[in-house]
Amino acid sequence: MHRDWYVCRTCGEGFSPVDTMLGLGKTGHKMTPEMAAKVAYAGQMAPSFEAAQQGLDYLAGLKVSAYLIREVTEETGQKVHEQQMELSEQAVARPEEAVHSALPHEQKTGTLYVMADGSQVNTREQGRDGSSWKEMKLGLVYSDDHVITRKGGQSILMRKEYVTFFGGVDGFKKLLFDTAARGGYGTYQKTVVIGDGAHWIWNMCDELFPDAIQVLDYYHMCENVHDYAKYIYPSDDLRRKGWAESIITKIEKGDLSGALASIPAVREVKLPAGVPNLSAYLSNNRKRMNYNDLKQQGIKIGSGAVESGNKKVIQQRMKQSGMRWNVKTGQAVASLRAKSASARWVDVERILSAA
Repeated sequence: MHRDWYVCRTCGEGFSPVDTMLGLGKTGHKMTPEMAAKVAYAGQMAPSFEAAQQGLDYLAGLKVSAYLIREVTEETGQKVHEQQMELSEQAVARPEEAVHSALPHEQKTGTLYVMADGSQVNTREQGRDGSSWKEMKLGLVYSDDHVITRKGGQSILMRKEYVTFFGGVDGFKKLLFDTAARGGYGTYQKTVVIGDGAHWIWNMCDELFPDAIQVLDYYHMCENVHDYAKYIYPSDDLRRKGWAESIITKIEKGDLSGALASIPAVREVKLPAGVPNLSAYLSNNRKRMNYNDLKQQGIKIGSGAVESGNKKVIQQRMKQSGMRWNVKTGQAVASLRAKSASARWVDVERILSAA
């Protein structure tokens, strides 16, 4: 494209009216915001930037190098993350404005679910322990009035929102609170937080959602029981399975005291890696395992939605063989992945157009 270029005789600075009309200066790559959004979409969706290059060439006839795709993707993701952090800071600073609380008789009949989980991602940075693996936290917010259940019992979330954070709880909880506020926190009769038992999840819930019903993920509880059973009955599969099922049955019936009494004491001061301290685990989560009552209320007791989200949003793109991420650029790509998985790519387009 041939464009006229106007130059100031005094300072030497110049501009092109065509560039200004097309918005080419907004992205810094002589690329319109609309094109930048498509390039960034390919960059976060494909398993690698090289694969994104091939896809754009084959599907749209666009000759864009893998290097440029990476730059546009990371810069776009950074803009998205920065805006998310800015909005979340505002929500936390003024929760009375962010949360549209409704009177009891005006609240929606339904439940708002808030879930959180973490996934280890390999980075280019080493911690004090020498490990380069760092946790990326993922949050999920949805309400049951946007859930469709198939005949086989499978649930489909028609409207949901993911949020990611590469770092500690302080930054993540702000993003999650803002997401929950926009998702309807305060307008539903019930708010339920489901977690795998990590202390940081419950501490965060107590701070952000003090009125929420806390639920220990049922399947994670069962997994811990079976892991402990393997430890105390390493060579007797029949006895191991029977003991584990008896403990789970007691918990399902609300007999937690009976379940705790059935756990044999162990001599080891420190249990082997992967073996939970089952007595402490169950005792600490006593109030979160009223599974029978929760089922009768129609409340979900599993966090499978956020665990599958971990695979879809983070692992499929960021845990490819040999991949190691810079924390900043890894956050940028994850933020775009979350927008895509939430069917909210229009947010990305708006941010680019307004840049």
